[in-house]
Amino acid sequence: MPYLVAAVIVVGLLCLVDLVLTLAVIRRLREHALRLAELGPTRTPLVQPGTALGEFSATTVGGGTVSRAFFSGPSVVAVFSTECASCHERLPEFTSYLADTRPERVLVVVTGDPDEARRFTRELTSVTVVLEPMGGPVSRALQVSQFPSFYLVGGDAVVVAADTAPGRLPAATRR
Repeated sequence: MPYLVAAVIVVGLLCLVDLVLTLAVIRRLREHALRLAELGPTRTPLVQPGTALGEFSATTVGGGTVSRAFFSGPSVVAVFSTECASCHERLPEFTSYLADTRPERVLVVVTGDPDEARRFTRELTSVTVVLEPMGGPVSRALQVSQFPSFYLVGGDAVVVAADTAPGRLPAATRR
């Protein structure tokens, strides 16, 4: 019986030490979280408004070509990746944004597997769609650093606004 009492006391002490160590780790994690929050966002920001787009040329799904000249008026650009869960979640929001604002020009760039990209873009009608590999010419011109990315581009091919959610973009010129 005395061995049983001793074993229970030892287990109790071990649990108490474990609890103290766990609380110390939680306190340190909170301190680190505060320090990281002070440093700001860890993601690379989207291209800044006022940035002129670089030259590019890409082939559309319809067989045409698109270049910097596409931006002869206010345009909405969306860049999606087939491997991005957020992209699939944001697609309905993007189509709602298009229905609400009815921009004159819409360019959708989809990177990743071409077959998956075609399935991804079935919902997008009456827009210009470009399928390209990761880091393709349009993505380089837009300096895409994260997916999904949404841009409002002015008629002079200068970025007016950029965001990761289409609903936070200002409305483009209506048709």
